[in-house]
Amino acid sequence: MHKNQSKQKAAHLNQGKKESAKKNRKVQSKSLKSKKIKRTLKKKRKQRHQFYKEIGVSFFLLILLFFALQWVFFSMPKVDGYGMTTTLDDGDRLFVSKRSAIKRFDLVYFKNPETKQVMIRRVIGLPGEEIAYVNDELMINKAPVVERFLKKEISEAAQEKRRLTEDFTLAGLTGSTLLPKESYFVLGDNRHYAADSRQFGWIEKKDILGVVKARITPFHHMTQF
Repeated sequence: MHKNQSKQKAAHLNQGKKESAKKNRKVQSKSLKSKKIKRTLKKKRKQRHQFYKEIGVSFFLLILLFFALQWVFFSMPKVDGYGMTTTLDDGDRLFVSKRSAIKRFDLVYFKNPETKQVMIRRVIGLPGEEIAYVNDELMINKAPVVERFLKKEISEAAQEKRRLTEDFTLAGLTGSTLLPKESYFVLGDNRHYAADSRQFGWIEKKDILGVVKARITPFHHMTQF
């Protein structure tokens, strides 16, 4: 009798120990899983933080690169005023190349030699040339040169029996027959309104900041020059 009771007690104790051990294993397993999850989450947070950090650094470097390129190769000024209407409008955003050669009829971005205000005008005369306007016709070294960009405006002026560009000579404006070395004669396309070389004389190459290559905004008026 006592032996059976002892066996039963021993069996209960063993069963209890097994259940306790099982519970402990479950607790330990949960604890290990919890620690593993925490480590995984911590690792992911660290990776995410590193990713955002790399994105931020890359973005910062791209901005620095953009401004470095802008400083050396190009600028994006905004048109201020109506001296180039109808080719350009007030507020247009332009792409200006700082490394392009200057040719006749290019639009140039420059500092006004008198006021140091930045302006955009069209190159009409090149170094060493004689410039004149006679009966709304551009004369370079006494030979006529067609201004196709003003074809419509010149035609309208002729129909209305008026002149788009009043007659003048370089000598009459400046006292010099020819444009000096590295000097350019510029005019606004809005001939009756624009302040240009007729008022402040020729501009020097050192004052030219770049050549306008495109209008980039407004987007529906994007134009390449």
